[in-house]
Amino acid sequence: MAGISRLTSIAAYENQSKYFSTIANNLSNAETPGFKKEIALFRSLLAQDVPSSQYPLIAETKTLFHQGDLHPTGNVLDVAIDGEGFFKLQTPFGVRYTRAGNLKLNSNKVLTDSNGFPVMGKGGEIVVKGREITVKKDGTIESDGRKVAQIALVTFADLGLLTKEGQNFFRADESQREKGSETGQVLQWTLEASNVNPLEEVVKLIDSLRTYESCLKMIQSQDEIDAKAANELGRV
Repeated sequence: MAGISRLTSIAAYENQSKYFSTIANNLSNAETPGFKKEIALFRSLLAQDVPSSQYPLIAETKTLFHQGDLHPTGNVLDVAIDGEGFFKLQTPFGVRYTRAGNLKLNSNKVLTDSNGFPVMGKGGEIVVKGREITVKKDGTIESDGRKVAQIALVTFADLGLLTKEGQNFFRADESQREKGSETGQVLQWTLEASNVNPLEEVVKLIDSLRTYESCLKMIQSQDEIDAKAANELGRV
């Protein structure tokens, strides 16, 4: 019985570690433009040694795609998507998608994201060489009054199939086909904030930390009992 109880405590401890990491990642990206928070989806595991208790374990994490607040920045290459859609990026690892619109021009005047990866337009990479840059709501980019490109805004039928990666990227499953966004609009001089509520995450973090510490104490107590039992058995 003690062995099963200890395994249950270890499972709960590891589970809380995952939950803690999810919350911590949300908090660390609370100021990251376009970041989408993750939540833990739990399932209940009936403890075999304590029939009256249930231990909630993380079954998976889910990304919440609801839009963050839109904030004016005054930067000409800051753009936000109001509505559905993603910016499409060409990276060394293949096409990736993001909501982060803090863009820039590289030394070749190619429009890139903050990591330096080209933002894709409907005709490929976007090159902007003029001085006065205007971005219209449909993603059309004008340079010195002349149209040079149109940002490709895309979305997917099932956002739940997108895989979250580092650098605020999403990767589409091979079965997923991108399609043009019908409702998304591009707003210049604006950035979409993270959809993380820092206060809410701090409350979760404190609660998770307390549970984490409780699980650790349970494991330590069970180890002490096992050690004591072994010593007493050795004397016999």
